[in-house]
Amino acid sequence: MKWRHKKFTFMVIPDANSSVMRFQLSAVILVIGLITTIAILAISITAFLLYRGNTNQIGQLKQQLSSATGDYEQIIKSKDEHIDELQTDLVDLSEQAQKINTRVNDIEVLESQLKEMVGIETNDSSKSKESDKPSPDNKTDDAEQFSMDSGTGGEELPITEEDMGLLVEQTRSQFLSLDEQIQFMKPELEQTKIDVAKQQKIIAVTPTIWPADSRKITSTYGIRKDPFTRRATYHAGLDLGGNTGDAIYATADGTVIEAGRSTSHGNNVLISHANGIRTHYSHMSEILTTVGAKVTKGDIIGEIGSTGRSTGPHLHYEVIIKGEHVDPQPYLKATRRSN
Repeated sequence: MKWRHKKFTFMVIPDANSSVMRFQLSAVILVIGLITTIAILAISITAFLLYRGNTNQIGQLKQQLSSATGDYEQIIKSKDEHIDELQTDLVDLSEQAQKINTRVNDIEVLESQLKEMVGIETNDSSKSKESDKPSPDNKTDDAEQFSMDSGTGGEELPITEEDMGLLVEQTRSQFLSLDEQIQFMKPELEQTKIDVAKQQKIIAVTPTIWPADSRKITSTYGIRKDPFTRRATYHAGLDLGGNTGDAIYATADGTVIEAGRSTSHGNNVLISHANGIRTHYSHMSEILTTVGAKVTKGDIIGEIGSTGRSTGPHLHYEVIIKGEHVDPQPYLKATRRSN
């Protein structure tokens, strides 16, 4: 290994006017330096290659991260829009619940009014509900109330989770209350329907309308002075003044059991109704029905006249309940069009 002891001389000549510089290096140092240089060069090349590879990977990762971030932002935006839609839908649902509740209350009021119209007694709670609510004829329509055309405004503020939670609970409570009301109303309305049908039947056979278009009462029911003898006598009916030929109406559904002429009543018709009620129509100029005929409330059964014991054209009208004459005037409650 003699080469280890060899020395190599290196000369450095800066320029022509400078002295030459000489360096001597042993072969070992020279080899070590060469190896070190090669190692440094190899490490530098490796580091450069690694850096360039990492740079490409970092660029790809940045692109992937940017793409993922964009996707996530789009997803978040879509979720936010969906949440806004759900919140709007919830508000609409809450308003619908309020409208339905108003409609249910209106139905309850109408039910009470219907009962009153046909004479069915309503309980106190129904009356109190009706008194606390506006009449359906005068109420403001919900669609108009919430219409933008009616004028709305105010500052728009963000909705908090607490606000939405409260609205959810209120809406849930409203719908649960509506469900209870509807479940309660179903059998009640069915019973009202049955009661109204029964009452309509009763009303149909009860003499509740005026027997003529005239409202001129010429003689009332009870004790009066007889127009012929001028003595106190009992007047069993009500006299309505009119013109000869004016229509006479059946005051309730029933069956004609008499249709003829007598000395005192002249041309007269007797109708039998349900519940032991009869009505008698006298002094007709014409009889327009026959015995056995089924008549409906408001049907024309004759014309006003002055036949029999009469001083002039009029209708003598009697109401008889279970064989006893009663005052007809309390029964005169409606016209034949509003019976």
